[in-house]
Amino acid sequence: MLVFVALIAVVIIGYITVGYIQTLKQEQRKKAGAKAGVLAFIAGLILLTVTGKLYILAALGTGLIVFAKRLFPFLRYFPLFQGLFQKAKQSAGSSKNSTVETSLLKMTLDHESGEIDGELLDTVSEGKYLSEFELPDLISLYILAGKQYPDSTEILATYLDRKYGTDWREAANAESGSQESGQNARESDNTEMTVIEAYAVLGLDNNATEEEIIAAHRKLMLKLHPDKGGSNYLATKINQAKDLLVSSKDK
Repeated sequence: MLVFVALIAVVIIGYITVGYIQTLKQEQRKKAGAKAGVLAFIAGLILLTVTGKLYILAALGTGLIVFAKRLFPFLRYFPLFQGLFQKAKQSAGSSKNSTVETSLLKMTLDHESGEIDGELLDTVSEGKYLSEFELPDLISLYILAGKQYPDSTEILATYLDRKYGTDWREAANAESGSQESGQNARESDNTEMTVIEAYAVLGLDNNATEEEIIAAHRKLMLKLHPDKGGSNYLATKINQAKDLLVSSKDK
């Protein structure tokens, strides 16, 4: 009986509160609505506590947490959430990542899955990830890179090759009408790698030992060697990073 009376009281108070909020000005409604929401939550807690039903709220919260954990990995398959998923995955630091950075892109390779993705560092889409774009947009980005970011075309081509095979190149060449971008990229890729970049490429910190450097190199090459369907560009970068760091340890 007590529970029934309490529910009736809550409904009446809620009806009166909603009616009152509707009479307020628009800028006052948000504040009043927020306060009413907090009071309603507190009243609900009190009601559940008095009636001995608080365990329902605890069970509901646990269920929502479990559901959210199971749902989160599937967000990567929805373009709207792919960028969010990548940022959350990187901030979690659950697995080691290798990074290669150019004027246009910061490309990340996940050591465990072998998946690669790239964050745009320039253009109007700065901060977005390659996985958020469809193929036509990526081809346009590749052509733009050939004109304005020649150091980025090879790494962008690597991503496209791994995701779409090589068929995209014909469409890109037909749209651009030239292959100068690829030639410029190969010419600009002769710049020397720094020690800091080398550690990033292998996904190591600057305290890594020579044994850790060699082990990281071996693990990455197993995934990215051209003979295993990997990338010539990334394999070259990984070899370059290993050689630079090993030689620096010998000095």
